[in-house]
Amino acid sequence: MNKTEISELMVKIRDDRDQIAFSNIFDFIAPKLKAYFLKNGLSSENSEELTQEVMSLVWTKSDKYDSSKSAVSTWIYTIARNKKVDF
Repeated sequence: MNKTEISELMVKIRDDRDQIAFSNIFDFIAPKLKAYFLKNGLSSENSEELTQEVMSLVWTKSDKYDSSKSAVSTWIYTIARNKKVDF
């Protein structure tokens, strides 16, 4: 999935609350987030939990996403980093 496709999916989530678009982003990003958390020393269980929390925030805070400020992946990884710090 390329940057444009991810951006289009995020717009559908933000503007239309499109569950299929969210499912597609989830399937693409969630494994990468889990790997990020594992690489940063978290257990598999904690990595899975934080991944779920991050993706939940992507859904609930989708209205805060602004494509003029960052790419979707940057926005999501910023949420992930903040969750990891809070953890």
